[in-house]
Amino acid sequence: MTTNKLSRDTWINAAIKVLATSGIDQVRVDQLAKKLKITRGSFYHHFDSRKDLLEGILKKWRLRATEEIIDRLQRGAASPLEQIIYLMNLPVKGSSAVEAASIEISIRAWARRDALARECVEEVDNYRLSFIKAIFKELGHTDVRADDLANLVYAYIVSTSLIHFDKDYKHRQEMAERIAEFLVSNCPLMKCPKRDELANNS
Repeated sequence: MTTNKLSRDTWINAAIKVLATSGIDQVRVDQLAKKLKITRGSFYHHFDSRKDLLEGILKKWRLRATEEIIDRLQRGAASPLEQIIYLMNLPVKGSSAVEAASIEISIRAWARRDALARECVEEVDNYRLSFIKAIFKELGHTDVRADDLANLVYAYIVSTSLIHFDKDYKHRQEMAERIAEFLVSNCPLMKCPKRDELANNS
């Protein structure tokens, strides 16, 4: 077994893989060291304790599964509809989406019995909901209605990640587009930007 020091990210990535396949209880320093074929000394070069590693897992999950996605959309030129469609299709983007869903499911299961994970999940949920709500407010919805629609879209995204599709991604992607178009265009306000756009194109 080697004593070469691995990077902090290598340990975190290995821990995330174990979490996704076996659950948080199996994320243990000795087991990770065996998988990485390295001594425990490398671990303590980067982490003070197992809790430090767990915090690293949650931080990386939040960055990958939320902050990077939102930042990419905010820097892009996608319309509100395109942004909603993109978000609703995240669970059906192939093998990477399946892996991401496995990680999220495991973290949510962990959060049901651990305060550290629960706090992180609540922060992520609120951050995601706030971003989706802002999209609907941009379309002219009231604060209350934008909040309702954001929760509806988010519930769709989370529940879709739990369903096995036998790789029938195209059907699900088309369904997400139809639902998104309905939610975006079904605006009760007389001056809803999307309503005016549809009327002009009809």
